[in-house]
Amino acid sequence: MDLLLNHSAFPGTMLSTNMFPGILAQSSAEFYLVKWASPFFLVGCGVLAGLILLAIFLVIAKVLSRIQPWESLSRSPAGHLVAAVLTALVAGFTVWVMNPRAFDGRESNLERGLIYLAVVMLSAIVGWAFVFCAGRKSADTLVSTLTEGASMVLGIVALIVMVIGLLSGFLFPQPMAALTSVPRLFETGTRPYVTTIPGTPSTVNLDEAPFVEVPLDIDAQLLTSLVIRSDRNITLGDAEKSTQFLEAPRRLNAGEEILWLRKDGRVPPIPLTGDRKLHVLNREVDDAQLTVIATTTPAVPEAATSLITAAIVFLTGLLILLQQAVAPRASAVALATIKNELAQPLFLVLFVLGFALIMLFEFLSFYTLGEDIKLLKECGIVVIMLLAAFQGIWSASSSISEEIEGRTALTVLSKPIQRRSFVLGKFLGIFWVVARLFVMLGVVELAAVAYKPIYEAKENSLEAPIWQDCHREMSATVPGLVLGLMQATLLSTFSVALATRLPQLANIAVCFGMYVVGHLATAIVSGANEGFPIVKFVAQLVATITPILEHFSLQAAIDSGSPIPMSLLSGTLIYSILFIMLSMLLALLLFEDRDLA
Repeated sequence: MDLLLNHSAFPGTMLSTNMFPGILAQSSAEFYLVKWASPFFLVGCGVLAGLILLAIFLVIAKVLSRIQPWESLSRSPAGHLVAAVLTALVAGFTVWVMNPRAFDGRESNLERGLIYLAVVMLSAIVGWAFVFCAGRKSADTLVSTLTEGASMVLGIVALIVMVIGLLSGFLFPQPMAALTSVPRLFETGTRPYVTTIPGTPSTVNLDEAPFVEVPLDIDAQLLTSLVIRSDRNITLGDAEKSTQFLEAPRRLNAGEEILWLRKDGRVPPIPLTGDRKLHVLNREVDDAQLTVIATTTPAVPEAATSLITAAIVFLTGLLILLQQAVAPRASAVALATIKNELAQPLFLVLFVLGFALIMLFEFLSFYTLGEDIKLLKECGIVVIMLLAAFQGIWSASSSISEEIEGRTALTVLSKPIQRRSFVLGKFLGIFWVVARLFVMLGVVELAAVAYKPIYEAKENSLEAPIWQDCHREMSATVPGLVLGLMQATLLSTFSVALATRLPQLANIAVCFGMYVVGHLATAIVSGANEGFPIVKFVAQLVATITPILEHFSLQAAIDSGSPIPMSLLSGTLIYSILFIMLSMLLALLLFEDRDLA
């Protein structure tokens, strides 16, 4: 970010750090709370935006429920067709918005396909919610659905984060610049400009040949890099005639490249401010193709955090409402499961244990020569995942197994609730309990990671970090938490399937074995490739029937500091959903003919 704010060689084209000062911005060099709290301002704004979108959806759903033709769609097969059309529209718009910014041209077709498929799956939540949440009964219970069970707890956590984040706005150095950068995210990115420059006839003197104006729609204030290429020998100028030049012209030979970066502090090679425009002279007879690749960035590019947070909050709320609208009986079982599990002391014990361990990792020196923050990320993510997985496995084995053995399940199924609704409700209830624990500990982990650069700088007498450093470390932790939640959900789902047949102790033992084998499956297959055929067959069989949990580990990426590509998150999400569906199918098959009497 400093390259956007310190550029004395190109004054007057960027926002300065003092243009939108916060109350305590002047002492930000020494006041560490400013650096730590600034990222939470962006998160708080995102939570607020997500809650506002959710409130707007509630109003829209309530209005649609009063329109009889639309309200009837929730009870007819045509509703699924309309939901599919809405999904296609939302997915198409999302891909159109993100396409020039989410890809850098190096992705394979498979990677792009995984991203598009994940976008379609998330867009389906919106499409089906607008149809089935607009039913008369569903619309009447929308508010109550968001104020009970896990949704209420998640809402309280969201409100706490929002309040803390908005209060951090008094410490944020550029609150208005951050807010105005959000719409700029849709206007910025990497954009190529290709122009054909006509050649100069051999009968015309080059000194008298006019320069051709090149139309460029580039915001100089947001420009961060510029690449200029040509397949012919050309000359760049700032006027139509050489006698009108204010700056010396610049020659670019065929095949060469001009690279300009704002952080270098140099004047751009082409005019971008004032009334001056880029003019080009083709010094050869044949036409030249001029390519200008401009990369623009908002004044506060970290504002993308607000946009992503708003999308997460909005989609989570829609998912809860859609669950209640589509499967009301399973949701009733899920709500009872949530209340029962949250009433147990295990949840509070696991949260306190996770909180204590994260705080220990925060202030414990790992003696890694300045790499303690990487170990904080790895250890924190693993601890949260293991605690959440244990909560899910314990809840599944105790809730389902004990209800079957104690004949409670028989009593529940004597009511108008089918067996598949019972199993699905148990899974949904356990999932939301796991998600609640993950969100609560995840917020603690993000706060700890954001403070770690400040703590390390103070302990090692290093230069004070800027708030962007805290934000970068916090943002890099989010993909690991997402993958950890997927892994905990997989183990919990498998435990639900086993709980229909196995007692608690056996269930926990099998799930622990699957966790170990899942992380060793890749190594087992690699080691058995050179062995006997029967060994190779067994290794491949084990890798086929158990999930490859190594896909959910980001240890190598964290150690190397590499960014997590969207294709990896998308592919892992699809993989998780497929395995969850298979596990739930297994659970239904095992429970269908289970004798409950």
